[in-house]
Amino acid sequence: MRLPLRSLTVVSLLATSLFAAGSAHATNVTEFPDNGSEQFSRGGAWVARASDPLAVFYNPAGLAGQPTRLTLQSNVIFQHSCFQRVRSAFDTSQADPLLAGGGNTFQKYCADDEPNFDPQMAFTYRVNDRLGLGIGVIGPSAAGAAHWPDFVKGPNGDMVPSPTRYMLVKKEGLVVFPQIGAGYEVVNGLRLGAAFQWGIAKFKLANSSLGLNGDKLGPGNDVRADLQVADYFVPGFTLGALYSPTEEFDIAGWYKWSDAVKARGDVGTQVNFYTAKNAKGDSSGVTHGDTIFSDCGTGLVGDQASNPCGKGDNATVKLAIPMEAKLGFRYHKLRVHKPHTRDPMLTDKFDAEIDLTWANNSAADATQVRFPGDQNGNGILPVSGIQGAYLPPNADVPTGYKDVFGVRVGGDFNAMPDRFAIRAGGFYQSRGQDKQFQNVQFAASQNFGLTIGATYRLRFGGYDEDNTKTNALEFSLGYGHIFYADQDNKNPLAEGFSGTAGTSCNPAADNVTGNTCPNGRTRYRTNYPINLGTITNQINVINVGVSYRF
Repeated sequence: MRLPLRSLTVVSLLATSLFAAGSAHATNVTEFPDNGSEQFSRGGAWVARASDPLAVFYNPAGLAGQPTRLTLQSNVIFQHSCFQRVRSAFDTSQADPLLAGGGNTFQKYCADDEPNFDPQMAFTYRVNDRLGLGIGVIGPSAAGAAHWPDFVKGPNGDMVPSPTRYMLVKKEGLVVFPQIGAGYEVVNGLRLGAAFQWGIAKFKLANSSLGLNGDKLGPGNDVRADLQVADYFVPGFTLGALYSPTEEFDIAGWYKWSDAVKARGDVGTQVNFYTAKNAKGDSSGVTHGDTIFSDCGTGLVGDQASNPCGKGDNATVKLAIPMEAKLGFRYHKLRVHKPHTRDPMLTDKFDAEIDLTWANNSAADATQVRFPGDQNGNGILPVSGIQGAYLPPNADVPTGYKDVFGVRVGGDFNAMPDRFAIRAGGFYQSRGQDKQFQNVQFAASQNFGLTIGATYRLRFGGYDEDNTKTNALEFSLGYGHIFYADQDNKNPLAEGFSGTAGTSCNPAADNVTGNTCPNGRTRYRTNYPINLGTITNQINVINVGVSYRF
């Protein structure tokens, strides 16, 4: 059944979620800049400053010259997402009760967004004046869990299936990226660094699909799909360079590469989910299946496919993680000259930086989603509750991602030298997705943000050769608002992202092989798009952090 091809988009979501996690923090289509109080509060303009332990990821060259320090920080992300669906002029399904008043535009519905806590932890060790080591655990700079309604209130006050259900119902997950790196000042003013990272990701995602591919079918034909997949090792590395041609000017470069995400897992299905009975809380009529069980949850016995699902891990997802790069230029007015030391709160009066960023998002323009199948492209894993329905062997999804370019500007002012710093910044990122493929999974439109922040440092105990106290406790706070352009594809005649279905072609065709129907449509897809309409997003971020210098 083409049912989890919405699992396909569930999976595509998973993959793009992993994409967010894996490619972190240049000009990624799924993210905003950046994790960390200094980094985010400067609008992400930080690659040439690179002066706290998070440099282990953002520019490992900046580890050279840092003091020994431990930092614990977290972004708290509040995303507000809404979708107003437009019914395609080619939609041959049953008239939706939410359009009882006529027209083709649904009411706007919004996600029940939850605050996403995105913690960061990093530690630097100053081996000597020229060599610094760092370790860290950093997540993606992106909104986390999101829940869209399965049912909404209809014109008569009853609960009916939501018009957003084909795009996304649930997005939950855990993503962490441990890192280890080193920075070395090879000659005076030139620092080089490298870091190795590995990704750990686990996701739970859900949305719905058409059970059968046909005309005049209503919401009772829909099937809810829940996908769980994980990849516990996604290797990658970052390279950084930081050159200071003068004492008050820095030039920095950063490059990131990562292996593809290769996740495995299983999909659970719920047939007869979108019914009036279930909307009222009575789920006794819902039929469940799950590919984690050897019989797929169908209870098949005898000679006929008694264990088609085997030992589980029947869903596979592969997604390329794009390369990313940054180039930064920073001017800082010195207050105190301290060679081989990266401590701008101590040594600078103020600084200002501009960064140019690029992410090769087009390399991830499709998500590969596969289930077991035969040599003719037919599924072999049955879906419990629908006779003759199978999971599609090829559930690949185009994402329409584009290379994204960005510019970031920010700086610090030390209002009280070595004690209190204030900072501000802003950024702009180009559109990261063609409107034909727009989706509520992530905010991929062009966007810009404005940010502010501050750090208070309290020194105590320990003295260096200049009789400066070395131990210190630092408290940081940041805030920013991100503005997203609306994503619009609301012409009922427009091309868009097709829905998925449990049977191969509409109209039905015999002896179809491969992934294409006789009418040229992709198998297990509707003949009409389900993502037409307007998507709106806005994000607020608060960052809090504390650091201890030894």
